Amino acid sequence: MLLVHIFYLVLVKSIFVHSESFTSTTHLTHLFNTEVELSKQLQSYLKVEYERLDRIEKFLDVIKDEIRQAQGKEEIYFGNPVNAHLFIKHLTVDWYGIEEIVFDDTSKTMADNYLFPSYEDYTGSAVALMRLQDTYKLNTSEVANGEISTNYKSRKLSALECYDLGRIAYTNGDYYHTLMWMQEALDHLDKEVNNTSPSRVDILDHLAFSTSQQGNHEHALVLTKEILRIAPDHVRAGSNKIYYEDLIQKKILNGNSDSSDFKSTPTIKKMDNINIKNQRPRDYLDEREKYEQLCRQNGSSINTKRQAKLFCRYRHNNHPYLILRPAKEEQLLDEPVIYLYHDTVRDNDIQVIKDIALPRLQRAVVRDAGSNTFKPANYRISKSAWLRNEDSPVIARLSRLIEAVTNLSMATAEDLQIANYGVGGHYEPHFDFARKTEKDAFSSFGAGNRMATWLTYLSDVEKGGATVFIPTGGHVKPEKGSAVFWYNLYASGEGDYNTRHAACPVLIGNKWVGNKWIHERGQEFRRRCSLDPMA
Repeated sequence: MLLVHIFYLVLVKSIFVHSESFTSTTHLTHLFNTEVELSKQLQSYLKVEYERLDRIEKFLDVIKDEIRQAQGKEEIYFGNPVNAHLFIKHLTVDWYGIEEIVFDDTSKTMADNYLFPSYEDYTGSAVALMRLQDTYKLNTSEVANGEISTNYKSRKLSALECYDLGRIAYTNGDYYHTLMWMQEALDHLDKEVNNTSPSRVDILDHLAFSTSQQGNHEHALVLTKEILRIAPDHVRAGSNKIYYEDLIQKKILNGNSDSSDFKSTPTIKKMDNINIKNQRPRDYLDEREKYEQLCRQNGSSINTKRQAKLFCRYRHNNHPYLILRPAKEEQLLDEPVIYLYHDTVRDNDIQVIKDIALPRLQRAVVRDAGSNTFKPANYRISKSAWLRNEDSPVIARLSRLIEAVTNLSMATAEDLQIANYGVGGHYEPHFDFARKTEKDAFSSFGAGNRMATWLTYLSDVEKGGATVFIPTGGHVKPEKGSAVFWYNLYASGEGDYNTRHAACPVLIGNKWVGNKWIHERGQEFRRRCSLDPMA
């Protein structure tokens, strides 16, 4: 539009400057050059405008296709983490590019009237995909080709989308996942004819550096030579080639080539007789391997002797609330003792709870021991809301049920915490009770420590999302309407460290839970103390 105005002003100016041109035919022939130049300028303008409109149209086609697939079945569609990630990508980095080339009034209308995810949402969903890869040992190509679920389908990722995932890992210094996703981008690039694909040189550049950081210097040299074959003047590749050659020569002289330490190191690929290592780095969680192994299981990991102690029964505690409809109790674990109660909440009540909680959901926080404040953490990805008995008869009815089944007072229990887990949502291994080093953890309640936990599952989850008890191998799969219960403290008041548990990442589906934490005060005559610290 600006160019058109400029052309118009130039043209008007020319008319006034040469207002006597019509009086001379020769002067008119001289002005023909003006028309020729105007034609060229307008043609250039149209070329830029067509390219702009083509970008907008392609983006529009993408989101219209997404709307077609998701509309009317949003929960199923976004239950696939790949779909959720791409959706967030469309409304962040993809929209940022389009926002720059649409008219200001369109951009302003969208910004003023509609909510958009943040760039942190985009990177967070990418990291969540990689977390799911690790926890459930998913092959990168399975994720990229939309093969992680038959019921919750996703489309295949493009080379650019694989490259973007690799870039996020690269920016985070995560060369383990960078290597996976850049290699996947390279594989997809060979199958695509698309002018929006990343350049082969860019992919190889990231891949070469990442593989060198994983100790694959011979592989890095091969990739660097390929960069120089495509772009001989690539300055960084030229200097890296010399560096890798010197490094490899020194390793050979020292009798320590890349292949010598290969046997003890995981690999992802073999290329030109070069073993490519890609060791997952160790992190802060010593029990991660056991935790993730439990998440991949279909049930608890306990021997037959322990299984023989488990039982099912109807529980009524002679409580009037349970006489006509006793609780269906199943003991799932002996250490710690964990009970599963089937059919505790009806579907209609669950919907009421979700409807009340939904507008109140906020990013879940954890207590930071150093600052004694609550803040978000990467090891807990979910949103939560707190519901009081006064909020609905349904909430009050659930509290009465918990009291009847557990025979514990709800007078000092915390409000019902509702949690909805996001893309790859999880909560890494933790205790619900405060350890002795956390003296002021629950001082604001004035009701002592968290004696027990009641966890209600408000949705089924197709894959993942289990509650696992790491020390003793417990595994509880979410079952809509059921609830699990366990004591966090022994009767002596000492913490039971076997209750260390975690919420596994949600692979496919939408996980909702309700937590009710029951405190010590008020239970003195309901659960009597013991002098035995382990009883």
